[in-house]
Amino acid sequence: MAKIFPFRGLTYDPQKIDDFSSVVAPPYDVISPEYQAELYDRSPRNVVRIDFCRDPDPYDTVPKRFREWQEDGILVLEDAPAIYYLSQEYRLQDGIARERRGFIALTAIEDFGGGIHGHENTLTEPREDRLKLMLACDAQFSSILALYTDEKPTLTDALSEHVKSRPPKLEASEGEYGTSRLWAVTDPGLIGMVQDAMSRQAVFIADGHHRYEAACGYGRRRMAERPGATGEEGFNRVMMYFANLQEEGVVILPTHRLVRELPDAPMEELEQKLQHHFHVEEFSRDADGRRRFLDTVRNPEGDQRLVGACFGGDSRYLALRIRDSETLHHLAPDMGPELRSLDVTTLHLLLMEHILGVSTRGAVNTDAVSYTHDAEEALAEVESGGCRAAFILNPPTAGEMISVSLKGEKMPQKSTYFFPKLVTGLVIHKVEI
Repeated sequence: MAKIFPFRGLTYDPQKIDDFSSVVAPPYDVISPEYQAELYDRSPRNVVRIDFCRDPDPYDTVPKRFREWQEDGILVLEDAPAIYYLSQEYRLQDGIARERRGFIALTAIEDFGGGIHGHENTLTEPREDRLKLMLACDAQFSSILALYTDEKPTLTDALSEHVKSRPPKLEASEGEYGTSRLWAVTDPGLIGMVQDAMSRQAVFIADGHHRYEAACGYGRRRMAERPGATGEEGFNRVMMYFANLQEEGVVILPTHRLVRELPDAPMEELEQKLQHHFHVEEFSRDADGRRRFLDTVRNPEGDQRLVGACFGGDSRYLALRIRDSETLHHLAPDMGPELRSLDVTTLHLLLMEHILGVSTRGAVNTDAVSYTHDAEEALAEVESGGCRAAFILNPPTAGEMISVSLKGEKMPQKSTYFFPKLVTGLVIHKVEI
């Protein structure tokens, strides 16, 4: 179960920063080169300059800059150990205002499978990048998004009530991720209540698997350097944002696949394979057909698994429903039923790899496969000739994510997209070593 600790966070000093929105940034892994340049232009103190530095040798540049910002009072330590209540107000495409509530604290790192569970595979390069940055700075610049499940919003209600009479320590807006408001909570009684409640909770990482595994590697490295270490040191803790899965503000968005390279094969041959493995429902390639196609894919009947498909050179949109789920068992006999039952598994294992011959293992945003959260954008890419095929998915449910996590299995990369992303730069964990 989760061991929670308050900490003295580093935050931007309001005496030195006029507009907090100028210094925060999205997580490093969703920042394009173009947006990185825009963030650089916003402010010479934008957190992107330490969390996702574009200098040739960031592991040399960032520690110096990070130290300078502390010496100059740009970043200041909290007076007392605190947990940080965070509210994010945002809107989806439907325009409805929503709020996700949670809190930031440290938690003891441990291997997956005890009190902390992951659900996605990681890649070596980004994991090593985050580890090198932590080793260079002895700091964690962004929180990992973690979920717990409680039918009653006891903790968030208590924290919200505690801070309601005072202004936030920091308020910042960041594009589609809405407005973040942060309060430091130093009350020992309330911190103790949070620690006690979380000690009975399993924690599921929603976003930040690379950073979590990097934190585990960082802790092991520092432990090896200190033979007398007990395991209770600050380098064995990681900064997490905890949100209650039962609250309405926790949203999972779909992630659709764009395939830019396909083996050359006649459409007739592909049609035969699709008909063999799937019940195929066809929709005309026009505005009305697109509307009915997306409505069908987004609203499957019962527990049926549906994948939407659009191929270049074909005049149809296709809703594909697998004929025999045993096909997946034959393709991956060692895979658990929880993972086999996901739409994304049907897409990756059967449709992309087995039928189309497109490898999906270990590939994220390659020349062959890329991703979007906008179904209309995905279909438009095919119709403009920008890609060879688009596949439309529904997101896994939170319950499905938990089931896969508890079995110790991992979903394919980009299976879940928890929205909104956590904004970087709200609070920094300077590791006590």
